[in-house]
Amino acid sequence: DAVLERAVHLVDSSSKKDLFMELSDEHVLLDDGKRSFGLHRSTGAKCYMLSSSELAIAWGKIDLYWRERLDPDSRFPMVAELMSVCWFSIFGVINSRELSPGTHYAAYLVFKLTHDASGLSSRSQISKVEVGGQVVGSARTASLHPCNRASCSGAAIGEASSSTMNNNCVVNQPHEHKDEDEGGIVRYPRERVDGWLELEIGDFHTSAGDDAGADVPMGLHEFEELQWKKGLILEGIEIRPKN
Repeated sequence: DAVLERAVHLVDSSSKKDLFMELSDEHVLLDDGKRSFGLHRSTGAKCYMLSSSELAIAWGKIDLYWRERLDPDSRFPMVAELMSVCWFSIFGVINSRELSPGTHYAAYLVFKLTHDASGLSSRSQISKVEVGGQVVGSARTASLHPCNRASCSGAAIGEASSSTMNNNCVVNQPHEHKDEDEGGIVRYPRERVDGWLELEIGDFHTSAGDDAGADVPMGLHEFEELQWKKGLILEGIEIRPKN
């Protein structure tokens, strides 16, 4: 596969079955460690994670606001840590032709929070996915702080509460909660078994037989309230079939 030719380390399996099992158990690093690739075990669909170095981060190149750092829990050589910003924007882009056709995908921000993280649950913090320049569905209010309300302990709105297994990582279903205090539905992160948190940014469908493909920007931003934010450790954005 042309994708595996971009692998940082040689991927060598004795059979297609062994290769599939290897790629569905654990991602391999591509493109000098800037992204990773795997296969979804139940569907065989392609999955990617874009590292923080592949993302467009507002003020991300200025050490006063963001800094690169090592993290032993990350699959990537470096992660990005938010030191302090008020203008907050993180976006990544993948072309749909890199993904499996005829598949319902979702994009997830994968991150951790420091013990003193703050300012990351503004009601004007919005997540969205676009395909071909059009927002898919609608933009949603998104908190990077987990929901601590008792009413959040149940199943997500319109979704099952079961867990799914992929790439050696059990993940709870993405969570949405109708928050009357916030004036609508707020999207919250859930904890993964690997210790990271993930927030569903949004979902989209790839077309069957679309050889041309379309750019799919995805991410979140907050530049209305402009309160100061800190304490986000960003691994990247994962794109995989929506469970």
